[in-house]
Amino acid sequence: MKNLKHSLMLIAWISWMAFPAIATYADNNQDERSPSPITTLLNSKRQLARELLVELGIGKQYDLYFWNSVDIAYGTGTRTKFSEWLQQTLARVAGWKHVESQYVSRLEANFSEVELQELLELSKRPLMKKLLRAEIQAYEETAEKRARLLYRAWDDYNSGKIKIPSNLMK
Repeated sequence: MKNLKHSLMLIAWISWMAFPAIATYADNNQDERSPSPITTLLNSKRQLARELLVELGIGKQYDLYFWNSVDIAYGTGTRTKFSEWLQQTLARVAGWKHVESQYVSRLEANFSEVELQELLELSKRPLMKKLLRAEIQAYEETAEKRARLLYRAWDDYNSGKIKIPSNLMK
């Protein structure tokens, strides 16, 4: 029970530290956004940026990476009902729907409308889709090893095997 309490405290701390962008929560009843085909010419950078993020699957990847937090706390790398629930809970309370607008704004600020259109066209090419699928598959296939390594690192830190540099504690 003590380990579970520490694990839950760790997850809360990681979520608090790693995701400051979620200071304001979106409506929890909001439906997941599903990609829709472009039926009309997109006429704004904001629309292009949002469509690009959907096409690249950035939102799904963002939520998928909450497994890192679960892996640190849980440490087995096996997917159980509890670990799946925990990952889904983290995605719901700190996930993509809470930060999507910031990602869209960043793309709007960094790319011209022409560049966004070009990136969107590239993202729809079969080779790019294959690359993105391979990256997600590789992430999922390394889950067990990553979980053990993250859990061991956290355990080593808690047991004093990993020292914090003195200049960080000032």
